[in-house]
Amino acid sequence: MGLVEYRRKRDFSTTSEPKGDVRKSQGALSFVIQKHAATHLHYDFRLEFDGVLKSWAVPKGPDLNPATKRLAMHVEDHPVEYGKFEGIIPQGQYGGGAVLLWDRGTWEPMGDPKRGFRDGSLKFVLHGEKLQGNWMLVRRGGRAGDADERHWFLFKERDKFAKATGKSITEQKPLSVASGRTMEQIAEAADRVWGSTAVKEHASRKVVRTKTNSTQTASAEFAGVELTHPDKVLYPDQGLTKADLARYYLSVADWILPQVVHRPLALVRCPAGSKKPCFFQKHPGEGASEHLKRVDVSESNEPNQNMMLADAAGLISLVQMGVLEIHVWGARSRSLEKPDRLVFDLDPDPNLQWPQVITAAREVRLFLQELGLESFVKTTGGKGLHLVVPVQSRLGWDESKAFCRRVAELLEEAAPDRYISTMSKAARKGKIFVDYLRNGRGATAVAAYSTRARDGAPISVPLAWDELSPRLRSDYFTIQNLPARLQRLKLDPWAALPTLKQSLTKSMLKRLGVDE
Repeated sequence: MGLVEYRRKRDFSTTSEPKGDVRKSQGALSFVIQKHAATHLHYDFRLEFDGVLKSWAVPKGPDLNPATKRLAMHVEDHPVEYGKFEGIIPQGQYGGGAVLLWDRGTWEPMGDPKRGFRDGSLKFVLHGEKLQGNWMLVRRGGRAGDADERHWFLFKERDKFAKATGKSITEQKPLSVASGRTMEQIAEAADRVWGSTAVKEHASRKVVRTKTNSTQTASAEFAGVELTHPDKVLYPDQGLTKADLARYYLSVADWILPQVVHRPLALVRCPAGSKKPCFFQKHPGEGASEHLKRVDVSESNEPNQNMMLADAAGLISLVQMGVLEIHVWGARSRSLEKPDRLVFDLDPDPNLQWPQVITAAREVRLFLQELGLESFVKTTGGKGLHLVVPVQSRLGWDESKAFCRRVAELLEEAAPDRYISTMSKAARKGKIFVDYLRNGRGATAVAAYSTRARDGAPISVPLAWDELSPRLRSDYFTIQNLPARLQRLKLDPWAALPTLKQSLTKSMLKRLGVDE
């Protein structure tokens, strides 16, 4: 098809879309999916092939359920450069509206792609930031159908990346992989994002001159939020700035937001950086950003509000405040009095060897499994590990905390030389404190993918259980190396957590001898 039709439909003196050229493919073949709010919202699925991006408009977007076949309308070829486009197509132009870079990566054809395309049955493997594994595009009528038939169907093949239940991937991960923004934020900003690997600052950057004639950036915009003094250093040893922190949070927005949205927050603010005094903040205070939501956590007639996140703009608002740690409640705003996550914080004596912490985590996991509860592990970015236990929101804070306390006590009773269930640092020598105190009302734990206000800019990171190793210590992952890990991951270590159906029950409390 080439680019004749693509160019015929566009006025490149008006639209910022790339004109592009047909070019010989070199190396791995790219793919891109762009969410496109034109006359009707749809997803443009594009595969690099024969020097262009072969393109299909998928009205409902891709789905991980192999039983779901999505209509995919074959449209004109696009230039390969289009795979970097995110922004606004002006109204009056073909396809006018917002374009969001929803996913990107490389693809591998299974068999001869020319024959597959000609015969109307194209099988391939995707290596994207959101989509992975085996997929198919099938033309209506198949090989016997009309070669000009525009109706195709996109669907997932059965493999380890398929998912037959739960929310669709487009609902779970709605944000741009380039900018971390929503469609609405792109429409509001009305700008472009160019770049294949780095998350860029968006819109204008204001520059001021100092008396020494050097220049400093006064502000920059990320996810539609103005970041003042983006060059301010927050982690001196690494030279990491506010802008670097904003880029990090945008790069992991799809990973961190499911862990933090709609939960009351406790924040560690370090306005002068990680080596200067820091302080906790829970309440909004005057002048708090409009992107930070409020949630009423009052227990009596005296009003009490906490802050809460809803989107990437809220994350950048925290960066603007100098927040270096995000801590969250174990309950969501819709069910504040009934937690849906329990946390066991394994806090070792500083002199304890890391393999002993790993052994403890596995033992606690086995103990919980015997009770019928599965747990998920993450580093803390400090010295220990967190075991997170998702539960249905059925029991209240007091019962939940009592259960966690009793688990800690039983571990101490079984191995008093290795575990302790009280906070006493004097008595903790050579032991691990099984901290259950994060399970009370108003208590918090550091969120998955949050930075820590510590040397090295470490991150609290979810792991698969088989990833625990002597090499991978709790502060191993940092702002600088975590994004690369997430790009390499073929499966989210916590993929099963949101849909796992398990409950803390009265019978469990009774079995452990917990007084109600």
